Amino acid sequence: MTKISLLNCLKQRWNLLLLILTPLILLPLPIIMNNSQARCGYIVLILSVYWISEVIPLPVTALLPLILFPMAGVLTADVVAPHYFKDIISLFFGSMAFGYAVEKVNLHRRIALFVLSWVGMATKWIMAGMMGATAFLSMWMNNTASTSIMLPVALAVVHELGIYSENSLNRQHVAVINGIAFESTNGKGSDENKIEELTHTTQSCQTSKSETFVETNTHLKLLCCKRQKPEVDDKSKKKHDQLKKGFLLAVAYSSSIGGLSSLVGTAPNVYLKGFVESKYGGTGFRINFLNFLLFALPVGILMLILCWFWLQWCYNKQELFQCRPSSEMLEVQTHLKVMLNKQYKDLGRPKWSEFTVAAIFIMLIVLWVTRELSDTTGWSLIFQRKHITDGTVAIFCGILPLILPDSNPFNRKHDWKYEPIVKWTQLAQNVSWGSILLLGAGLTIATAFEKSKLSDSVAKILGFVSGVPRAAASIIIIIVSGFFTEVTSNTSTAVTSTAKED
Repeated sequence: MTKISLLNCLKQRWNLLLLILTPLILLPLPIIMNNSQARCGYIVLILSVYWISEVIPLPVTALLPLILFPMAGVLTADVVAPHYFKDIISLFFGSMAFGYAVEKVNLHRRIALFVLSWVGMATKWIMAGMMGATAFLSMWMNNTASTSIMLPVALAVVHELGIYSENSLNRQHVAVINGIAFESTNGKGSDENKIEELTHTTQSCQTSKSETFVETNTHLKLLCCKRQKPEVDDKSKKKHDQLKKGFLLAVAYSSSIGGLSSLVGTAPNVYLKGFVESKYGGTGFRINFLNFLLFALPVGILMLILCWFWLQWCYNKQELFQCRPSSEMLEVQTHLKVMLNKQYKDLGRPKWSEFTVAAIFIMLIVLWVTRELSDTTGWSLIFQRKHITDGTVAIFCGILPLILPDSNPFNRKHDWKYEPIVKWTQLAQNVSWGSILLLGAGLTIATAFEKSKLSDSVAKILGFVSGVPRAAASIIIIIVSGFFTEVTSNTSTAVTSTAKED
């Protein structure tokens, strides 16, 4: 076998090799140090390698703790299994179920188009409105879903901008003299003098004695400053491509920013709540929807503004500080407004299901915010203390679309038939079960760290960090975590990087 064929063989089978060799290479750790800490560390290292390299799907790796921790004697199966649907995961599942209901009835698109038509038709404000709408949707639903929802809208806007930019460019190469249009041709004049020839052919009618018409061609020449049309076309195309990049990045970035702005916006936030509850449940420190929103929402708004300004500076600098738009831009804005209004009208009148989901949406936010305003106030105190959680609210509002009818039951039509807004088969196909398994695996690892006392050993090894200023330690953690999110998912990074510190 040649060297090249050997390399190709290894390249084709590297996933399988890494899958097999990782446990074998790390095997000396539990053999030499035969205790629960070493066995727990051995399992965590294997899971970390599998998650980072993705040699097998992330959800499949997330199921391994159900096998490995009981086999290693770190945790019993009865302890491991409940972690995969704890209260915090019910919060995540309920929010995903309701997010799908919003998608199902097309409420998300109505919200997005309404926001875009409200912010104004200038390119910079359209981008701001698009970022705001995407971030708002991403606060309540999966980041990927909100991005996929807004990308077609962004592409449609950019397409309209491109069409009318080309039209305005073509008009720049037409001169009108005494009502006659003169179209520019390739310059025949001197390049040094920057002269080009504009020609126009007219039909001159001369009446002869026999009253017949004789057609002659009259060529009119106009000397003007030469326009470099190909260069202008290239410049316009480049500007359009830059604007397209800016809009696509705006949707992606605002989706991530919106996700970090609420507790249910993204899986790492939910995992943080579960991790804090498992570690500091006995203390007075608790994370709920309201206090997380009060902390994260201002940060998200500030990040959104800075991101918008940066994207404008990079991709739309000319319009950023422009007070009055040009006549061409006013025409573009008019056509954009027509396009967005048409898309909004194409949605038709809001249906019964849209009204129902919108009402549930408002109720969900109100219940989350007012559940526990303080230790002595909040509607949850009507029931036994600490029996109602944010997960309870999420499940309640998440299953309502599975129960409530899709059409108005009070109409007088005799052919009315009961069908729920969302069918269970539809929901089951669209829920991110893999993310739920990842959360369960993360909570299991946190418990294993504590039960095996591995967290104490890690804290001793990292004892030097206690002498580092908190600001410096935070910067180091942010840089390291940010680096790992470039090569693996946010949730798996959050799961593998959590450890107890003194």
